[in-house]
Amino acid sequence: MTRLDDFKNIYNNVDALNKLMEHDKLFNYMNIRFTMVSRGHVELEFPISENVVRVGNVLHGGMIMTAMDYTGGFTCMTVASGMDQVTQEIKINFLAPMAKSPFKFIGDIIKEGRTAIVVEIRAYDSEKKLCAIGLGTWYVLHDRTIGH
Repeated sequence: MTRLDDFKNIYNNVDALNKLMEHDKLFNYMNIRFTMVSRGHVELEFPISENVVRVGNVLHGGMIMTAMDYTGGFTCMTVASGMDQVTQEIKINFLAPMAKSPFKFIGDIIKEGRTAIVVEIRAYDSEKKLCAIGLGTWYVLHDRTIGH
């Protein structure tokens, strides 16, 4: 089975999805955990730690981008018809500093196509304040997988 096939079999099972990510070093470095996953929708959370903050003790913009990439990519995988997917682009608007955790990232499909899927990703702090919003496109691979 391909990675995407594995994911499609568990996309509605948060525990199985978190188990699938046990060996992803960056995912675990950030202490990310999926909290909800369904067709076209993914939510994940992670706490503040010295691994993810910059000077001033706020979430580093690169960590926001990384969490958005995970969120959008897995949201895409809940609907993609191919063997795998890759990030084509993400645009982020940073709206407010993120200092109060756990941080929550929510992805929702905006447009589902055969070769490209557009996802909106919203980032919230623990007070449910919208701190960043992203719009990304993922390219669906139909004839190969990444890293195989």
